[in-house]
Amino acid sequence: MNYKKKVVLAVAAAVLSLGLATTAWAAPGNFSVQADELEYNLQTGEGEAKGHVVLLQDGGKATSDYAKFNSKTKSGVLTGNVVADRGDAHIVCNEFIAHDENNMSAVGGAVITKEGKSLSADRVNYYKAREYAETVGSWARLTDVDGSVLNAAKIDYDMAKGVANAYGGVTINSDARNLTASADSAVYKTDNNGYVELIGNAKATQNGNSVAGDKLRLTNANVAIADGNVDVIYIPEKQPAVKEQDVEQASA
Repeated sequence: MNYKKKVVLAVAAAVLSLGLATTAWAAPGNFSVQADELEYNLQTGEGEAKGHVVLLQDGGKATSDYAKFNSKTKSGVLTGNVVADRGDAHIVCNEFIAHDENNMSAVGGAVITKEGKSLSADRVNYYKAREYAETVGSWARLTDVDGSVLNAAKIDYDMAKGVANAYGGVTINSDARNLTASADSAVYKTDNNGYVELIGNAKATQNGNSVAGDKLRLTNANVAIADGNVDVIYIPEKQPAVKEQDVEQASA
């Protein structure tokens, strides 16, 4: 492989390391680059790949229509149908920007999926050293493994701690648990023993029953803990009508 192709992997390393704290930007191991056209300036460190760009690195793969990069500043942009996979991390967007070796952005229909959970927004900024992602724009969505969806104006996701913070017009819809909920903001702890804490005008409805309060915590065990101005509506299950014959037999 010639030197031109090697430097393209500066951008590939950034894309394929998203969500993987153990992956470094530094010199990759086994890799290859394919494109219809590939150019590199030895003096400036600038390079350009056009058409059917495929970047492979240590089992990871990124594809795009176009890539422009600088191997000296470790920055670059992949545009057009960007898809990247490595391990359990999957990224889809229209444009991927590597600002430097630790700061990256997925832009335009961005969806980042890791461990079965997907974070979507117009733009997602990712800070690799902290394993921290934040959405930018007017909407954000976090989808869980069971298909449950949390919508908000903005979501910050600390992947290292497994905690997501949602702000602005939070709604939750879970068909698997027959649950809907809403609040001004929310804290979502994503592990198996986790919970969703709804804050401000919090309300949850499940199987026709509802609970509301200033703060509401929903656990994975279908337990709701409310605090402040609590309002509960409980609808008992309808019992089958007792036949007159059964009453007479019971009293005999």
